[in-house]
Amino acid sequence: MSSGRGSFAYLGVHVGTGWTIRCDTYPHTTPILTVGCGSLAVSFSIAARTAMAAKGVAFARELARQAGRFAADCERLHAAGPGGVADHEAA
Repeated sequence: MSSGRGSFAYLGVHVGTGWTIRCDTYPHTTPILTVGCGSLAVSFSIAARTAMAAKGVAFARELARQAGRFAADCERLHAAGPGGVADHEAA
């Protein structure tokens, strides 16, 4: 899913053992999701910090959906055992 405009950037991160994920919530402003890998930290927040528009909710839902897909595939490969990634790449 893509909103089509207004955002730009690309960052690729290969996650090892040094990672953190945190969601900070506040009573009167939008939440901030921070993903840390080693010395890098990337934060996601909604541009309108004090009002949550439908587009912000749509972004949060799509982020959760894609993260769920990512987790499901990691779990599938883990369950496949030591050859899981090699078997996946050969397909």
